[in-house]
Amino acid sequence: MSAEETDEIMGTLCKELATKNALLLAPINVFSERMIYYYTYSAMKCDPSRNVVWLCLKTSRKHVLEKFEEYGLEVENLMERIWFIDTEGPGKNDPNTLYCNSVTDYIKIGSHTSKLFGQNPGSILVLDDLTVLSKDNLQIVENFIKFLERNVRENQGSIISMLGKGALPAETEGLMRSFFEVIIDITEQGKLHTDIGMNILDAHYTIVDGKIDLTYSQKKMQKERLKILVVDDEPDIPELIRLSLATEPYDFLIAYSGEEAVKKAIEEVPDLILLDIMMPDMDGYEVVEKLKQNSDAQDIAVIMVSAKTEVEDKLKGMQLGIDDYISKPFDKREINARIKMVMKRFGWEPKEADSN
Repeated sequence: MSAEETDEIMGTLCKELATKNALLLAPINVFSERMIYYYTYSAMKCDPSRNVVWLCLKTSRKHVLEKFEEYGLEVENLMERIWFIDTEGPGKNDPNTLYCNSVTDYIKIGSHTSKLFGQNPGSILVLDDLTVLSKDNLQIVENFIKFLERNVRENQGSIISMLGKGALPAETEGLMRSFFEVIIDITEQGKLHTDIGMNILDAHYTIVDGKIDLTYSQKKMQKERLKILVVDDEPDIPELIRLSLATEPYDFLIAYSGEEAVKKAIEEVPDLILLDIMMPDMDGYEVVEKLKQNSDAQDIAVIMVSAKTEVEDKLKGMQLGIDDYISKPFDKREINARIKMVMKRFGWEPKEADSN
């Protein structure tokens, strides 16, 4: 198990979610609570300009700090960058803390949150458990969260929260999910999955000595060169890609139709497919559907390369399970960067060129 891999995955989450609202959706008693602590700690360590506003819906300020300590996360030197809004113990005078009479004191909480984000743009707002808010009138809760979202967005910040999967009626859970751009799905089987824009992150998690250990689902590919299948009914396109990337560690196969692509993919099992959408006999979507039905080919990485640039076209590909999308006309530098980005998620690292 690698601490470096855990740091890399957590760093990816911190970077990708810097301006997005994310919800950790996990079965009750799974580690989503612990994940929020690791995420906020990592975000502050990675970026000294990012602060945290912690809304204590479920856990008091005192117990939040105890949990940081329990999880081995030293925040003593970060306390000037953490603000709390708590309901336990009104009248106390703890630094950087506003005490309210109730978690439903929405006007006071909203006003103070707005003030803090105006003073500390780019901060993270932690809502430690949405289940608590779900017990109130849902229309009022919706208005409150939308108010928070607007203020956070206007100040280039982000929100992270958690919700117990199946803990609420389906309609209520659906409403809570709708407030967030990114859902991080966590299972009892030790798996974590999220789609962030066009990027997909799949990881395994375990708790080791009380700490989170994260590893990519795909193991490291032990090969120096990639086998890439280029599929396009225009013969010039595969040839252009092959010549443009001739100095890269890629070996190319070519198919000029959807049917030929499916046949070659199953026979050759390439590492990656660069796939056109618009082909006469079988379009790219159909190719992906057929490959996903084949046990030998279903895990091959797929990047769609097409002149179809509408959002609906990209979404359709994502729903089928593609890994990335490149619009024509493309620059060879972009296509090369996308190949390496996608294959890195599959555990491949190109061998560094000899400097001698």
